[in-house]
Amino acid sequence: MSVVRFYSFGKSPAYPDCGITLAAAGPMKPGVDDENRARVFRSLAIAPDTVLAVKQIHSRIVHVADSAASFIGFPQGDGILTRNPDLVPSVTIADCMPIWLFDPVTGCFGVLHSGWKGTGILQTALELAADEWGAAARDFRVILGPHIRSCCYTVDAERAEYFTRAFGPSCVTLDAARKDEGNQWPYRLSLAEANRLLCASLGIPAENVIDTGECTACTPVYGSNRREGAERFTHMAAFIRHRATH
Repeated sequence: MSVVRFYSFGKSPAYPDCGITLAAAGPMKPGVDDENRARVFRSLAIAPDTVLAVKQIHSRIVHVADSAASFIGFPQGDGILTRNPDLVPSVTIADCMPIWLFDPVTGCFGVLHSGWKGTGILQTALELAADEWGAAARDFRVILGPHIRSCCYTVDAERAEYFTRAFGPSCVTLDAARKDEGNQWPYRLSLAEANRLLCASLGIPAENVIDTGECTACTPVYGSNRREGAERFTHMAAFIRHRATH
C-alpha cells in the first residue's frame, strides 16, 4: 500500500520532488508523532534529522533554513525556504493547503502551510526569497497541493466577504440551495482560486503554477479535519526534497 504521493515541477532531474504522506502512513505531527515520522521518512531514504518542521500557528511567517540546528525546537511559523539541498522542509496539513515552490535560477525551494488565515503566505515567501537571494517571482514554479476544496468548504458571509475583498470575487460562490434553507455557511470558498489569483498578482506566470485538483475532505486517502473530526483527524506531512541528494 502506498503511503506517499509525489508531485513534480517538471521533468528535469534538477527539480526537487514534492511529497505528501497519505492517511495510511499514520499521524505525522512533529513533536508528537516523531517515531512514526522517522519510520516513514527512513522508508523514503530520507534521514529524519534532515527534515525541518515548524510549530504551525496559521500565520504568514516563513523561515529561512541554512542548517537543521535552528529547527530543533520547532520555531513558530508556517513555511520554510532553503537553498541547502541536504535539507527537507516540511509542514503538516489536514485540509489546509500545502504550497510547494521552487526557483531554478537561485536554487531556492520550500513548502508552505496555507489555510484560510494564512492565505497570502506565498507573498511573504517570495518577498523573503527576493531579500535573501535576489529571487524573482517570474522564475518560481508553484504547486498548489491537496486541500479542502469548494465542493466541501463552505463558509459564512464574513469570511466570504474577506476573500472577495482581499483576493477577488471568483474565490467565492454562493450556494443558492444552502442560502434558501437558511444555512449560516451558504458560500463555497476556493483556496485554490485565491492562491491562483495571488500568483498572478505577484508576477508568477500561469504556466508555472500547477494545481493538483484534489480535495482532502472528499478523498479518503487523505487526512481531513472536516471529514474525520477535529479530535481524530490525521496530520499528514507535506515535504520537499532535492533529488540530487536522495
